[in-house]
Amino acid sequence: MLVFILRRLYQTLIVVLGVVVLISFLLAIIPGDVARMRAPKGSSEEVLENIRKKFYLDKPFLTRLGIYIKNILKLDLGESFTYKRSVWSIIRESLPWSVKLALVAEVIIVIFGILAGVISAVSRYSFWDVLVTISTSVLVAMPIYWIGRLMQLFFAQWLGWFPNSGAPPPGSGFWSGLSYYVMPATALAAISTAYVARLARSSMLEVMRQDYIQTARAKGLSNRRVTYKHALRNGLIPVVTYLGIDFGVLIGAAVLTEMIFNWPGVGHKLYFAVIQRDHTMVLGLVFVLVIIVVFINLLVDISYAFLDPRIRLGESPEVT
Repeated sequence: MLVFILRRLYQTLIVVLGVVVLISFLLAIIPGDVARMRAPKGSSEEVLENIRKKFYLDKPFLTRLGIYIKNILKLDLGESFTYKRSVWSIIRESLPWSVKLALVAEVIIVIFGILAGVISAVSRYSFWDVLVTISTSVLVAMPIYWIGRLMQLFFAQWLGWFPNSGAPPPGSGFWSGLSYYVMPATALAAISTAYVARLARSSMLEVMRQDYIQTARAKGLSNRRVTYKHALRNGLIPVVTYLGIDFGVLIGAAVLTEMIFNWPGVGHKLYFAVIQRDHTMVLGLVFVLVIIVVFINLLVDISYAFLDPRIRLGESPEVT
């Protein structure tokens, strides 16, 4: 088991390093003089040169990359061009907002995704099954920004049920500020809810064809007891795995959602960092997001290894 965990940790480090190198390379090949963009208009060449030296822009790409990786090992993500303060302070300020939004979105996914999938599987080929199938197909095909704009138009502007954008005011409690979470969390959760519903439906249908389910029915157990006590427990294993991985993805993929609803999270800061060519901030935010995603994936892999010893030995968990 220790060897399995160490191997996964090694793979995780490779992934994180690869992402840092890739993002650094992409930022380096973007045309334009970053120092001239960041300096006040009409600045002298001396001022521009000082900016280049301060942020190592006068050095070759590999040298800058080595300096940045060395600073990461010291937990130093540098200083933002735009905000004139450390990237860590910006992350500490914005990450909690992204995490809270992802948590609310995850609750929506769990409740509506699993419920729709189970109802669809239990009522196969019925009206509800067709409704869930069509609804999930539509949600998967719709981009997040379109879902968000439709919700703003209908629920905020026409009905006036929820605030159009923004976050709860400082000092407000979670319940008093819940109305601010509803639309951005729902938009963020929409596509994942559709995937969870489909996954729960297919998994439940597969489990309900197993021999032990037929045996339980032959013993005279009610359909409700067979479905919710025997089939649901095993049918949700793939769904739980997906939810664990999806939580990290929700935090990292909330850029469009946070922009649409002006939510002060990491995605909102990342968007403006890219627009402003704030290389240090882009690298710092992406680094933290990648760490979150790969760490959650690592926990899921380790939990798999505890549940199925064959995974530790590199074997396929499927029975042929």
